[in-house]
Amino acid sequence: MGEEQPLADLFSFADFARASRAKHSGEVGNSFSSSKQEYLPSQSEKTKKDSPAQSEKKAKTAPRPRQREKTKKNTNSYETTGSTGLLDFEVPSLPPKAAKPKTKRNRENVASALESTERVDLLVTGRNIRRWVKMCAQVLQAGQRALDAMDRLSELDSDTGSNALFTWDKVALTVASLPVSADRDAKWVLEAIADAALAGARGMIGIVLCELADIAAGLTDSAALNPVQLLKVLRSSREVPNRCLLPAVETLDPPTLSGLIEEVNAELDTQPKQMSIEDILSRAWLSSQVALVEGAEENHGRPDARAAVLMLLIAAMVETYALENHQEAGAVNTSLQMIRDMVPASNQRLEAVSRLNSLVLTWRGQADNSRFEQLRTQLEENGVYGAMTGRADMLGIGSRILLVRTRHPRRVIELLPDKTGMILTRPPLPVASEIPTSSNLVSLDSSRAIRPVRPAVLAYTSSPGLVGDLANLGAVVVLSRQGIPLEVLPVIAEMEQEVVSVLPCNQLAAAELANLVRPAKDKGIELLVAPTQDDLQVLEVTRALTQVVSSAIEPPELLQLQRSRAFDALATQRTWSVDTKTPFELLSSAVTPTDVQARILIGSGEDPDIISRVQTAFSQGSPGIRIELISGGQSGATLVGVLSQ
Repeated sequence: MGEEQPLADLFSFADFARASRAKHSGEVGNSFSSSKQEYLPSQSEKTKKDSPAQSEKKAKTAPRPRQREKTKKNTNSYETTGSTGLLDFEVPSLPPKAAKPKTKRNRENVASALESTERVDLLVTGRNIRRWVKMCAQVLQAGQRALDAMDRLSELDSDTGSNALFTWDKVALTVASLPVSADRDAKWVLEAIADAALAGARGMIGIVLCELADIAAGLTDSAALNPVQLLKVLRSSREVPNRCLLPAVETLDPPTLSGLIEEVNAELDTQPKQMSIEDILSRAWLSSQVALVEGAEENHGRPDARAAVLMLLIAAMVETYALENHQEAGAVNTSLQMIRDMVPASNQRLEAVSRLNSLVLTWRGQADNSRFEQLRTQLEENGVYGAMTGRADMLGIGSRILLVRTRHPRRVIELLPDKTGMILTRPPLPVASEIPTSSNLVSLDSSRAIRPVRPAVLAYTSSPGLVGDLANLGAVVVLSRQGIPLEVLPVIAEMEQEVVSVLPCNQLAAAELANLVRPAKDKGIELLVAPTQDDLQVLEVTRALTQVVSSAIEPPELLQLQRSRAFDALATQRTWSVDTKTPFELLSSAVTPTDVQARILIGSGEDPDIISRVQTAFSQGSPGIRIELISGGQSGATLVGVLSQ
């Protein structure tokens, strides 16, 4: 060993050698003691200052901080057991101790706290919604006349109060028939409201109510609504105008309905995170009142009846909550008085319109989402004024409803699906003289005012070109299409008259209507099925049966009068169907000089040569006869009819 070795290495080697020899010789204890006395410094020498050489070696071999701490820990453990701290045995390795997972402290979340089902006082249950539905029915009935009067100036919409009440009556009956277990399931009740509103939707306000209910039911996924979920449902109402109203509605009508919805949502967006149901409902109600007044001011004093209906429904929410919590109620009375004060009839500067010339066409049928969206696009491109909505299942197929107001119903009919749905067209509003007035004429037997009324007539036709003519005469028109079942008994009940005349256009329709005589009688309605067999006969009989009568006439007398009118009209017209095999010489001989008018109802895709030959035959048989061409568009043969004096 030529080089000088570090003292620490020498000490370690010597101790290791002596310990090894002692194991073999049996003198481990004495050898270990002598080595300790010879080489380990005493306790008193630890405090002495080290020599410069030792300080230099320590500086060169200073362990790292982790090694120093480990050495210190091992030294203390050896001193307690009397060991030298040198490498006299192998320390067994211990497995690392498993770290205990740190649990985060649960912070109180306002949203999750409000969603807890334990807070019963902060939840809207199925029972609350059912009471609200009942309250809404009472409110709409009380405000029906005022809401209808608001629409007196509208050229495009009408009878909002009656339509809203009719739609909600269907909802109220459905919700009232639910079992008691529905009180604990808000989603169940909302789904029932949406289905009933779609089935009984009447008028544009009916479609708006159906869309609101459908959105609310779709967003509800629990048995009760907490304030956070209630706020989410109310805020979702901003999607209603874009989803169910066609753009022409906002163009031709002032956007007061969408303005009210936006005003309510703007107020609800300012809500704090920690809220209550009372705060949400009260703010929504007050903002709806402000929006209704501001919308009327922007529209030259004419309020929107549809927006007024939504304000009444929100007021019913506030009233229901107040009654449930034994608080002072008054929102409904305040809102009803506000509606009555805003009726345009009280403004002498505004004049009511005399007549509405557009017809109301309603289509109900089945369609998938893609076909329904295609229909909406086509209606938008044609500038049609109306609304549409529906409910679809998981496959995207479901019941749909479309309501448009148009002067050309055939254009809309051609866009509709041709294999599904019932197409119903209603007449325009009555003329001003038919509106009940303060007449001095009274009936001697009943002491009630006498006024002219138009008898109820339901006309079937297979010709889209006749729909507008029949409806303008005052009849409710059903487009009869082969293979499509029709449910007309609810339509007959909606006419709200004791005597209803129905006019079939073929034998199949006549058989269907004959089966409705007894069910209609059970509802207190006398049904008169006229013996009409084609579209031209339906047109002529409709002209006779829609003549106004006195309101003092009794139902038996009216039934006899309508029967006589129908037979007289049929006696004045003869009809035939023509095609390429028709002998036109016989057609010419069937016309007499006493015939004054001939009608030709042209079928779909008819050959113009046939029409020309029919005209020639009529002119030869009666040179002075007037010939009227009607583009019917029916799928059957072309019809001709001759009217005599």
